[in-house]
Amino acid sequence: MSKLLSIIIPTYNMEALLPRCLDSLLVKDALERIEAMVVNDGSKDGSLAVANKYKERYPDSVTVIDKPNGNYGSTINAALPVAKGKYVKILDSDDWFDSESLVCFLNSLESTDTDMVITHFNTIMEDGSSQVTKYNVYGKEPYEYGRAYQLDDILKDGYIRFFLMHSLTYRTQMLREMNYRQTEGISYTDTEWSCYPVFRAKDITFLDTNVYQYNLAREGQTMDPKVIAKSLDQLEKMTLQLITFYSRYDITSLSETRLQFVKQYYTNRIRILYKTYLLDIPRDSFNTDNMTAIDIKLTDACKQYGFGPVKLYPANKIMRLDALKYWHKHHKRWPVWLEKLNGLVDRIMTRLFVRIFK
Repeated sequence: MSKLLSIIIPTYNMEALLPRCLDSLLVKDALERIEAMVVNDGSKDGSLAVANKYKERYPDSVTVIDKPNGNYGSTINAALPVAKGKYVKILDSDDWFDSESLVCFLNSLESTDTDMVITHFNTIMEDGSSQVTKYNVYGKEPYEYGRAYQLDDILKDGYIRFFLMHSLTYRTQMLREMNYRQTEGISYTDTEWSCYPVFRAKDITFLDTNVYQYNLAREGQTMDPKVIAKSLDQLEKMTLQLITFYSRYDITSLSETRLQFVKQYYTNRIRILYKTYLLDIPRDSFNTDNMTAIDIKLTDACKQYGFGPVKLYPANKIMRLDALKYWHKHHKRWPVWLEKLNGLVDRIMTRLFVRIFK
């Protein structure tokens, strides 16, 4: 039975949260049009049993794939070849969809045929507050919802914010035609989901629906700074894997607009890794030798492929101090007092920005 939307749900030890995730999908007006693909990645708890119960209850809407543990990318690789949906979207099992928005999303997909579809998403903070992320440029939403655009025309604005897993939906056949695969065995490979299809997609549609509910409140979430500090080697490997993909891709097939956008995207990913090292992780987790080694690799890549220049100014836009330049000059992080001051100004300006442009 063909479906309109396949939703891949990577699952590892999510027995307690998986029901909320699935309940948000399996609503009356969505059942016939969706395929909820639970990929159990070698869970050691009762996640598989939970998934199978839902499959018994909704045999035409729930698919269960049980496999040995191979980390995030392996779950996508297992599901994508057998997905039945015209479109495919990822939903982490500790997150959920807004059910009402899902139905609206499906209604819109019925008349959509573009390679990429962008929707809003909601981020749930640790304190219970939430923040909606939309595709906008300084508070303005410049594109007409529901209209098909050539991707190159959109990329001209150089804005990369919508390239996040939570907002992305792809035409399944496009991914198969490009032999899409994610790296297995490491975390943070959702970055590949946000990056590689941009090399191939022809057109794009924006929809005014807030579908994905991104839960940052769960302890142990992979974007927790403490978790990132412990998994920094995996973040490094992911960044280097992105560069390897670029080095092997026939960039002569890309328009000049797309090539420049891709280079901008890569420059930003490299900047994020530097930011993690020099601004984000606790000082007691910082290793000078590791930073030196990855810095050499990233510097070489920037020179070879034309990425950059990489500058690491604070997010607050006020303190015009380049942390990467400081590292290259002094071979160490900023002083403690400067990091604390920067963090304070960052928090103040973030709150102000949200109030103005939300």
